[in-house]
Amino acid sequence: MNDSDVVIIGAGLTGLRAALEVSRSGLSVLVVEGSDAVGGRMRTSHLDGLTLDHGFQVLLTAYPELASIPSIANLNCGAFVAGARVRIGEDWLYFSDPRRQPREFIRSLSQPIASISDLIKFGWLSSRPPKGDVVASEDSTAQELERIKFSARFLDGFIKPFLRGVLLDPSLNTDSGLAKFYLKTFSRGSACLPAVGIQALPELLADSLGRQHIMLNSKVVSIRQRGVTIEDGDEITARNVICACDALGAAALGGPEQTTPHSSSVTLYFSAEEAPYNEPMISLIGDGRGPINNLAVLTNAQPSYASGGRALISATAIGSSVNLSQLELLDATKIQLHQLFGSVSADWEFIESFYIPNSVPSRPRISDGWLEFDGVYYAGDYLSYGSQNGALKAGRLVGQEVCRAVLG
Repeated sequence: MNDSDVVIIGAGLTGLRAALEVSRSGLSVLVVEGSDAVGGRMRTSHLDGLTLDHGFQVLLTAYPELASIPSIANLNCGAFVAGARVRIGEDWLYFSDPRRQPREFIRSLSQPIASISDLIKFGWLSSRPPKGDVVASEDSTAQELERIKFSARFLDGFIKPFLRGVLLDPSLNTDSGLAKFYLKTFSRGSACLPAVGIQALPELLADSLGRQHIMLNSKVVSIRQRGVTIEDGDEITARNVICACDALGAAALGGPEQTTPHSSSVTLYFSAEEAPYNEPMISLIGDGRGPINNLAVLTNAQPSYASGGRALISATAIGSSVNLSQLELLDATKIQLHQLFGSVSADWEFIESFYIPNSVPSRPRISDGWLEFDGVYYAGDYLSYGSQNGALKAGRLVGQEVCRAVLG
């Protein structure tokens, strides 16, 4: 007799979403996770009254896959406004989406970063494709931006640093279809922070599934078509197996994708008595004078991220800067923060940094996010595209496929 109809390896977004799909079909399911908590790369630590997500992450309310997740409203999210503070030269300028933030847009007209032509082109770009998910393109993001011919001020001040931060790709070689998807998603919804941190999303999925269906601290060392072996030697049998580990974990278990490249990032957190600015806006720094690409005062959007009225600030580095030692990166970041905010930044307390070596796949497949190999189903955003939506989509679709295989 099988221990479960379906056993799933990995309690990240893909694994939990697949398990929810299987459970909804009436089949029994067991999720086996090697770490001490659910979430995968969506993890949150709590330290001295501060909420620290492992890497700067936001929940985009316009993600199509969130529509199938129950009780999203229970996450009590705080939102950033649609737009950004943009560093150009020695000045901070403001760019707001006129369709979403008309009042902020009026203010930004006094310090124009975008021409009327830029706005028309931006509106067109952020509406493509008009419906559906990511649509692959033959052009890189850099090639697409060159073709559109934004003004240099708008391109270097907003579009490029924004897309670099989202794609974690300094050269913007990522398929332009993914860039268009992100622009559309940001323009149609809000970028939010759950009250207790980004890990609240996978925790919500785990609660919806039922914690009794999840085994934590259980590392899988081998898999086969109808079962898995745990590190302590225990065998778990099933009618079907889904490997929903990240790319490296799946490769170690014999998955077919052995050389999936990834982009890395480092997020540094600082605490301050006062916020350097009060708007719930993400700051983009595209001048290349330091490691920081984007910065956010998280407590401006979600005050629960720090107790006692403190401000919690995140600064994210991408590209070659992630290869610096923590001390080298911290020193370079402090120099850049002084350039951006003056001497007040010297009083900010460094809290922690999180190096995420495999933040997102650097060459997105832009596919359904799963495949079958030697009788085992493999799924994850490394087989679709790097994002919460890509991971959730992969889990939903592989769950549906396994249900079809079991139920006929």
